Amino acid sequence: MAKAQKSITQLAAMAFTAACFVLAQAVPAIADLGRVEVSHSSATLHSEYAVAEAGETVWLGLELTPRAGWHSYWKNYGDSGAAPLLYWTLPEGVTAGEPLYPTPHRMPIGPLMNYGYEEPSVLLVPLVIADDYQGKTIPIALEVEWLVCEIECVPQDGKWNAEIPVSQLKADPAAGAVFQAARTALPEMAIWAADLTVYPAQSRLKVHVSQTEVAGVQSAYFFPEGEGVTEYAAEQQWSLTDDGLFVDMKRLQGYVDATSGKGVLVLSFEGGSVRSIEVDAVLVQEPLVVVGAGASPSIHAALPLWQALVFALLGGIVLNLMPCVFPVLSLKAFSFIAANSKTERGRKQEGWSYTAGIWVSFMIIVAVLLIIKSGGAAIGWGFQLQEPAFVGSLVLLMLLVALSLSGMFNITVGVEGAGQGLASKDGNKGAFFQGVLAALVATPCTAPLMAPAIGYALTQSAPIVFLIFSMLAIGLALPFLALSYSPALAKLMPRPGPWMEKLKEALAFPMYLTAAWLLYVFNLQAGATATLALLVALIVAIFGVWVWQSFSGKISQSIAVVFMVGAIAGIIYQPFSAPIGTASQGKSEIQPYSETTLAELLDDGETVFAYFTAEWCITCKVNEQVALFTDDTQALMAANNIKLLKGDWTNRNDEIANLLADYGRAGVPLYLLFPKGQAEAIILPEILTPGIIADAIADIK
Repeated sequence: MAKAQKSITQLAAMAFTAACFVLAQAVPAIADLGRVEVSHSSATLHSEYAVAEAGETVWLGLELTPRAGWHSYWKNYGDSGAAPLLYWTLPEGVTAGEPLYPTPHRMPIGPLMNYGYEEPSVLLVPLVIADDYQGKTIPIALEVEWLVCEIECVPQDGKWNAEIPVSQLKADPAAGAVFQAARTALPEMAIWAADLTVYPAQSRLKVHVSQTEVAGVQSAYFFPEGEGVTEYAAEQQWSLTDDGLFVDMKRLQGYVDATSGKGVLVLSFEGGSVRSIEVDAVLVQEPLVVVGAGASPSIHAALPLWQALVFALLGGIVLNLMPCVFPVLSLKAFSFIAANSKTERGRKQEGWSYTAGIWVSFMIIVAVLLIIKSGGAAIGWGFQLQEPAFVGSLVLLMLLVALSLSGMFNITVGVEGAGQGLASKDGNKGAFFQGVLAALVATPCTAPLMAPAIGYALTQSAPIVFLIFSMLAIGLALPFLALSYSPALAKLMPRPGPWMEKLKEALAFPMYLTAAWLLYVFNLQAGATATLALLVALIVAIFGVWVWQSFSGKISQSIAVVFMVGAIAGIIYQPFSAPIGTASQGKSEIQPYSETTLAELLDDGETVFAYFTAEWCITCKVNEQVALFTDDTQALMAANNIKLLKGDWTNRNDEIANLLADYGRAGVPLYLLFPKGQAEAIILPEILTPGIIADAIADIK
């Protein structure tokens, strides 16, 4: 009997054990390692695996749930906030990796922009277990500090102490949904190469992606992982071109240097779909000095290539109307009058020769500009006019052309005496030379539509730079190129006759005026002593030309060559003295521009009008006379207590060159109106009128 009872007892125990085993298999394991409730949020530590295994990686998930209406933060929190801090205590042989964050959201708070999450977010953390780990469990001690905010911010913290058994790897079924949702919220792994170029006041992300790969994209936004890339509250601009996807971001002045090209790119598509993609861009620091307050990112940096090409073409056409180009245009107009007696083929050849002269000159100038910029120098369009030697040489060239037109000697520039045809060879040479002259005197000018095209070009690769400046050259040459191809337009030109000789002599005077203007620029750059030396060199060169014209024979011509070469060498290689200062505008209240002066005025709550000019910029001088320094404009500025700053770019000035680059400009003029105490400037057009200035001032009241 006792034996039977013992057997029944054993059978019951076995049945109970089996039942427990079945229940253990049927009931899911607890899906978290602990939950912490704090004042304004809660946090839960999840484990994807119920059992870990040596040599494997197991994933933990830290779920942060802010109170309704509150939010937590991404790894880069933006303007204000704090990223979560995780402090691990783990046994030897177990290490915790960096947490993976879900794609953040933009959270504007007043004038600031923060990055984070308004809803629960799960940070995924890998635990890497060594192959030789011998422990039966993994004891985990974790302390977390995080911040949640609404209007006010409240620090939160929590602690966890838990264990994960170690045997054969086994997933926790109850955790599957949590980790699946967490992985869905992560950005996609990096799939495209990218570059992140950081300029003083702007950053540009270039993603090497084809248009078909992101067809239908409606918007793009980049969340930088590190600081120093962007001003978070500023609007980002994007464009999709044949070269890739571009995102342009404004940077804060004097901000920390960028140290990482990583981040998350969020793309929105037609139909409402969204993709977030990790970016691991190659970081490129632009070697320019950071400028002062008020610099803005280039609003033209996101300009599509086709639009930059159109702007360059139209800007070149408009450039024909700029004052600096008028003298050479008069020469070209005269040559087309003379060409009425030529064949249609001859006119076309001259039109293309003129175009070639402009194009070749532009390509040489751009090549030199790129070579100098590759060495880190801050220069822009018209940089050659900042070199006294070049300006002095240009004075000599203009003077010789003018004297030739006056009849002192003959330099073949495409025009001959009245009633005489031109030999094809001489005519084409003359047209080419006139194109060279047009290019040389056009470079100080920046016509409307040119500024965005040139600003865009100088941030691109060399082939794009040459392409855009080629369109600019074609635009400058286009009116005369069209004239050479249009018999109807050619018939409207006056017939050749004796009157042309007098017209040719009259056309010398614009060239004399151009030479006088260049001499004035030279004097400002190099000083009185250098100007006297230049005048002597001009006289010596003219004497050499006179000897060449007046006497025949090899000895006389050799003497003439010595005089002319000596004059040119004297212009190029003379030791220029220090400039005696720039011309006064007669306005004692004008202060010279510096980034420090601008910052101080803005800090004092002043309204500032900063204009950037050069003595060799005729467009600048015209604007100053007809709009900026009129009595009405000056009275308006005085009435509104507007402070004037003048940035003089006559001589090379890296500080001004950097500022021009920050605004997407490669040359002057540039006009900036800073509202009272604000670092963001209103950019005025390149061609000013009193009404434009008055309207801009009225808009900031």
